[in-house]
Amino acid sequence: MKDCCLESSHRNLNILIAGKNPQLHSLTLELHNQGHSVSIAKMPRETLFIYASQQPDLIIFAEFEDTFETFSSIRDINPAANTLFLLDVNKPEYFEPLFEFQNVSYISSTASISKIISQISEFQKEIYRKKEIDDNSKLYDLILQGLPFPALLICASSSKTILANKSALETLPLKESDSIVPFIPFLAEEVRNNLFTDQEAYRIHSLKSVFAYDRFWDLTIEQVAPSVFLLLSLDVTEQRKQLQLREEMERIARHDLRSPTATIVGMSRILETEAEISPEYQPLAKIVRTTSERMIRQIDTSLTLIRLETGSLVADAHPFNIFRAITAAIGDVNQIVDEKKLNIECYLDETPLQDECPLVCYGEASLIITMFSNLIKNAAEAAPDESTISVTMQDKDNQIITTINNQGEVPDSIQNSFFDRYATHGKKNGTGLGTYSSKLIAKASGGDLSFTSSFNQGTTLTATLPKPPEN
Repeated sequence: MKDCCLESSHRNLNILIAGKNPQLHSLTLELHNQGHSVSIAKMPRETLFIYASQQPDLIIFAEFEDTFETFSSIRDINPAANTLFLLDVNKPEYFEPLFEFQNVSYISSTASISKIISQISEFQKEIYRKKEIDDNSKLYDLILQGLPFPALLICASSSKTILANKSALETLPLKESDSIVPFIPFLAEEVRNNLFTDQEAYRIHSLKSVFAYDRFWDLTIEQVAPSVFLLLSLDVTEQRKQLQLREEMERIARHDLRSPTATIVGMSRILETEAEISPEYQPLAKIVRTTSERMIRQIDTSLTLIRLETGSLVADAHPFNIFRAITAAIGDVNQIVDEKKLNIECYLDETPLQDECPLVCYGEASLIITMFSNLIKNAAEAAPDESTISVTMQDKDNQIITTINNQGEVPDSIQNSFFDRYATHGKKNGTGLGTYSSKLIAKASGGDLSFTSSFNQGTTLTATLPKPPEN
């Protein structure tokens, strides 16, 4: 009976059949043929004994004396016992009391074997769906309890904690009466509102250095099932302290290096312009000057980067012409442009620019020039030889939006870490700080920086900067 067969993707059931219906012999034979384990009971006491000892997945009652009393006793053993009744529809007084129970289904005692098997198939699907959920829950519990840091399962629809591991219970101020998920109150409102969105299936959110419960935490929130999220929290307080100490030592060292380097710059300029040195040594004086000037710029950039990272930098913001800042930045990459025979084109919307552009943004000019220098330098280094880099400016929604496009593609291996510190690829002398510091500058200036990259479209960096306030 191929049309009666249960789906092979589901495992077989342990079934108890109680009753004396003549069809039970054919039903039992068909269930055996399909691989199910079947027990038969004809008396109430026998039924209760088999159920209590075997705990079957499904019990089928068919024209059984004392049906209601026997079923009630089984429900005392297992309130969720799955039950199928083969009923005489002409005797409603026997089955009407059963309607109040859950996990119960009914079918006429005169129904064909195929229809009864079909009904059992529905039970089978539901039974193993619940078993799968239960197995997954036990697996998550086992995994979570083994983690050495706080981990929680969260129901997004109810905003409640489903499960907290031992570390979470010991570390976080959790109470059974609490309805608020840990860490959530410490996040910005915009982050909270978008944390459990399901616009993308199984979205992962990473939140760095969240200050909560007098500690700093790196949080990862990952969707593991519909409306269920896994929250992992790693205490990074000590690492943060060590990083701050290291950065302070680096800041002091850079500050102490700047003064003697500035002296070298001054002395080398005197050698070039005023000292009567032999012409054969003048190029050496120029090398000393340009090298020391580059060291000064690197030290200043590094000191600025530390202030940006620690949030101690307050930008000296004022209105300035963005095209002039971009022109100054382009001047810093003339050597690369000439070596690779690149062409840099600037546009206001779709109009080519040559000399002037009326767009004015708001920020600290030196920082913005540094940002564009980094971005255009990166674009020039990544662009294929003899290709074009396009810089397009737009005035949109109270912001100045600048896009920088080159025909190179960012490798997949670093796209997710493109703005991370030390992220670089294929550059002989790359430090991995250019895009990282540019992102910090954009944020500190009240804007942002993003990118897209593909084989066909190349790489486009999009910088947004605020316009001057109206007053």
